[in-house]
Amino acid sequence: MAQYSRRFKLLCCCFTISLLVNMAWLPGYFQNYAHRHRIPSPTKIPSPFKRVGLLSSSNTTDVGAETDLDATHGFSLALTIRMAAVPKLVQRLYCIFIRSSTVFWSPKLGPISLILDKESETDHRFARQLKQQEKDVGLKFDFVYEPLPDTASGWKPQGYQRQLWSSFFMDLFINASVIGLTDTDAVFTTPVTPENIFNGRRLRVLTYTDTRRMRHREEFQESTLQALGKVMASDFKAYFPSYYWRDTITNCRNHIMKHMNVTHFDDAFRQLRHVSPVDIILNYAYFFEQDRYDWHLDFKQTLKGYNAKLPPGVNIQRSETKPDVHVAIHKRYYNKPPDPLLQGYCVAKRYVGTLPTSCLQFQNVTNFQLFEFDDQKGHLIRGTWCSGKRRQRCIRYIEAHYQNVKKYYNLGWYDLDLRRITAVEEVARRENMTCPKIFQLD
Repeated sequence: MAQYSRRFKLLCCCFTISLLVNMAWLPGYFQNYAHRHRIPSPTKIPSPFKRVGLLSSSNTTDVGAETDLDATHGFSLALTIRMAAVPKLVQRLYCIFIRSSTVFWSPKLGPISLILDKESETDHRFARQLKQQEKDVGLKFDFVYEPLPDTASGWKPQGYQRQLWSSFFMDLFINASVIGLTDTDAVFTTPVTPENIFNGRRLRVLTYTDTRRMRHREEFQESTLQALGKVMASDFKAYFPSYYWRDTITNCRNHIMKHMNVTHFDDAFRQLRHVSPVDIILNYAYFFEQDRYDWHLDFKQTLKGYNAKLPPGVNIQRSETKPDVHVAIHKRYYNKPPDPLLQGYCVAKRYVGTLPTSCLQFQNVTNFQLFEFDDQKGHLIRGTWCSGKRRQRCIRYIEAHYQNVKKYYNLGWYDLDLRRITAVEEVARRENMTCPKIFQLD
């Protein structure tokens, strides 16, 4: 009997050694292991909702299938919009968001995921039509459908209110490590590179906070404090896209329920007025998951002066105020010339090839739109990142960004073919929409 026991132990030992050797030789094993330990990947989150893929009946769809995981540090990413297929939003999607995305967002970063209303046949029909247009517009789309929330708790989820609600549940629908939240009227002003999203294995967060504007909109501060038990460290609802680790949303939602002492999230949501999900989620991340994000915060005053107005225990560090470019403007609140898509395209084209005749006006222009977001001028006004003598520093950041653009252009991520924008405009016409003219083809 003892002889059989020794043989069994020897067999188990040999099997274990063999298993470890094979694991060590698996492609990417050590690389993926290192990723998990430096920045934990979001855990798989069981969903009570059915995730519907357009071409599949399975509960989950791998939205990272197109992603170049080497460039995104092993993490899948989905650029996400929550919308309903109402005419106003569909028009914005085609004529504003998709028209800029077709030249400035690469499928190698990840697909564009749309969260739609499950009960709406119009939304399903819209998704089918848009899926058929992937080849024309050069993008990859992924569609999921959110069931109508339970209204028994006394609120009526519709329109913008439903969008706000959904922002706290994106983790249940988007099966990617990173969720990039944006809107139908966001315009990309430059090709997006992985360096605009990641700093190593941390996600970049950029914002400009005007304390006077924060005081004017005190209801957002009150809701953030009520939800988190923490004051707003900064106003994070300034820019698109906002990038989150998927499980940050899960953790934030759980924190809100625990802090507000409720069993169901809708009980907490109904108590919050003038909700900004971006403010709440990113302030949660700042206080509770700070080392998972790369913070770039700007204020229209000195750091010492800003910290003096924050409660004890909240202290923005100098290392969290380093400038960085951002890649989109908010079209609804950006009305000054030149058109941001026109300027963004022409400046990018200048770095990688011959300028079209319609772009010659931009042959010597520095694209400071990379430090703007709306008509308030963002980081260009007095006291901010790019004011006065600091402007030369911002020019260096802009130049470094376009050198990255050139690198990814040479790798085939982008072609900056103006005919892509024309194709989007043609698709919009087939859907009975007319996009304002921006470009004149040479």
